[in-house]
Amino acid sequence: MKTDRLETILARIQQLRIAVMGDFALDFYFDLQTSTGEFSLETAKEVHLASQPRAYLGGAGNVAKNLAVLGAQVSAFGVRGNDLFGREMAHQMATLGIDATNIQEIDIDTPTYSKPLRKQEELNRIDFGTRSAQFQAQTGELLDALSTESFDWVIYNEQFGIPLLQAQHIESLTNPQAIADLRSLGSNAKHLPLKVNEAEFIKIHSKPASDENIQIWATSRKQPVLVTLGEKGMVYASTEEFHHQPALPVKGPIDTVGAGDMVVAGFSAARAAGASVEEACEFASLAVHISIHQLGETGSASPDAIRHLHDGHSIT
Repeated sequence: MKTDRLETILARIQQLRIAVMGDFALDFYFDLQTSTGEFSLETAKEVHLASQPRAYLGGAGNVAKNLAVLGAQVSAFGVRGNDLFGREMAHQMATLGIDATNIQEIDIDTPTYSKPLRKQEELNRIDFGTRSAQFQAQTGELLDALSTESFDWVIYNEQFGIPLLQAQHIESLTNPQAIADLRSLGSNAKHLPLKVNEAEFIKIHSKPASDENIQIWATSRKQPVLVTLGEKGMVYASTEEFHHQPALPVKGPIDTVGAGDMVVAGFSAARAAGASVEEACEFASLAVHISIHQLGETGSASPDAIRHLHDGHSIT
């Protein structure tokens, strides 16, 4: 992609209205020290020390964050609780300029992935609120609200054990200017373009995610698929098109948490801005390369960072 074409896509992204609907969460990171030599007087157990607490939008929120950093006008459709994590989610959306009018506040623990880190290694996650039976009570109302507005692109996200979007909702959705990123309900996305990762593809098909197998799948489902393949890049396939985008070589340590969200955001923003499939895959590849080099967080990619990488500069 030539520089002037990249600039055109980046400029158009600033004018886009994109909706993100699904499982919004918060990623809560902190550094943990377990060997301290200090013991609690009450329990006689060794005290663990935590430091540098930091939070980022997670789940569907990570997709919304990535789009906002790219410059798109983002509207979020989901739920949160009125607890400390929910208030932090609302604060971060406001800071990023994400329209949270349709993030409904209900009586739940705000879904939160609590991630202790030791020497930059993620330890056992402690999750809040990801299995609430009340999570789906607002789905119909939110879908109605989404249908009353006009957007350039829509992203549907599902990742909780009890997700906001249920199978019957996903089966009824149809929108060529959309993509669905569904952890367990991909087979229900009969009328939507679908993004899966390599492990999800293998789980669905019991076959390797080869170019040929991906093309066969896209042809049989009669809807486009975007398959992320880690260090092998990504593949887009439809009944009319096929493109395999190689990944850029990594530089030093990486953190791939949230990489799939970055691909969805980058690809969607570029396509909605009028990019071809090849251009959108290249744009997404640049964006994800930037994000995975941000350690201990679900990274993002600004327009300036994308320009810098596109112009041949290395990640620093």
